[in-house]
Amino acid sequence: MKKIFLYSLFVLVGLAVFAVLFFTVRQALAKAQVEREWQAAPTSIPDLETTTRLEIIPLYEADRADESFSFGHGVSYLIRTDSATVLLDLGHNPNESAHSPAMQNLQALGIDWEEIDAVVISHPHPDHVGGVKAWQDNTLSFGDFAGDLSKMPIYVPVPMTYAGAMIIHAGEPALISKDIATTGLISFPEVFPIYLFTPKGHEQGLVIHVAGQGLVMITGCGHPTMERLVSRAETLFGGPVVGVVGGLHYLQASTEEVQPHIQFLEPRQPKLIALSPHDSGPEVLAAFESAFSEAYQAVRVGEAIQFP
Repeated sequence: MKKIFLYSLFVLVGLAVFAVLFFTVRQALAKAQVEREWQAAPTSIPDLETTTRLEIIPLYEADRADESFSFGHGVSYLIRTDSATVLLDLGHNPNESAHSPAMQNLQALGIDWEEIDAVVISHPHPDHVGGVKAWQDNTLSFGDFAGDLSKMPIYVPVPMTYAGAMIIHAGEPALISKDIATTGLISFPEVFPIYLFTPKGHEQGLVIHVAGQGLVMITGCGHPTMERLVSRAETLFGGPVVGVVGGLHYLQASTEEVQPHIQFLEPRQPKLIALSPHDSGPEVLAAFESAFSEAYQAVRVGEAIQFP
């Protein structure tokens, strides 16, 4: 009996060691591939025009303007410019409710679905595509929302499906409208536990050129790093980036740990900083607000961010 126990223990330890080595090596290879891909410049550069106004309305976030809105861990933003209204991400639906929280908030704010010209998915994580089930099925979830999606372009970062919708998989930078563009895909080493399924992810941000101000970068999670997203935007569209809105995935970093990121932005003299609370803790938000007090705006469901 003792021999069987020792043998079983040996096998379990061996499997654990093998698993650790496997995932360690696989992630190292993924990181090396990410670096190689970053060195390859996009082959196309969209002709981005300017807009005189930019309005961003959080439809799903980890904070809210008042208790009438649903909120939680995830991102969904409605973005308005001179030429278009775009929905970035679909937020989360942790209870897999028939009523999508983001769509509920859209209706509560009195926003007509017919106003929306396009949907853009930053990256295919559960809290951005509408829930775990949607992520597992490699699709999107609008809940029981009954709007017409047949003529609605949906720009996705990886091949995804949605019955009856016009899905566009655009890896290169693309114009969503004449004054809204994507960065194109930027790869990153996947985060736990998703890296158990795939070692590398892809994310795209949105870039808007506000007339007389500069470029504004809008992100879902900022997994490729804020520096790479900003650098890509400036390389494509001539910079500088004077606004950063959305997730940056700093988690529970300390004030000291985010100082290099703050110092990266300081020479650009940003005019708009609005960090998502869904993936950055209170200390991070306070550090950015302290560094850019005049430019800082909170991100809360139902509370519009205006620029300028």
